[in-house]
Amino acid sequence: MIVEGKLANLGLPLPDLETDYRKNRSGARFVSHRAVGPLLYLSGTVAIRDEEPYLTGLLGGGLTIPEGYEAARWALVQSLAAVKYALGDLDRLETVIQLTGYVSSAPGFTDQPRVVNGATDLLVELYGERGKPTRAAIGCHGLALNSSVELVLVVAFTGTEVRPPLARDHWER
Repeated sequence: MIVEGKLANLGLPLPDLETDYRKNRSGARFVSHRAVGPLLYLSGTVAIRDEEPYLTGLLGGGLTIPEGYEAARWALVQSLAAVKYALGDLDRLETVIQLTGYVSSAPGFTDQPRVVNGATDLLVELYGERGKPTRAAIGCHGLALNSSVELVLVVAFTGTEVRPPLARDHWER
């Protein structure tokens, strides 16, 4: 519960993944996570705050780098909610293996790495060196729900218990 306490102190509450998965505004079909041995692969997450898409739009086309950085932090909170659901405790995360960040970018915007730093910096703040991932920051034009950032995370964990994934199989407006 140490990491959850750090998140609470930062004013970044973990959402309830089951409630979140009942809402499927994008209509996409996927599962929340998949465990393969001691690795947990997470589906992409976007910035949600107060149950609504947060800081939507294009970086360099209305959104600033600091706003993108903040969106990446909130997208990571969604990823951590999936880790918590799967493992029952964020402290079971042993190390972050890979972080891939997609940044919805206006033509000519080239600061995707600075945007994705929002997620990386939060991981290091929460987990220290074991939170520092290998990483890619990719520019794209258009993400689901007009999101500015989407993250895909792979982590190693301790123990063997993993809850079955939640599925998004329906579309709800």
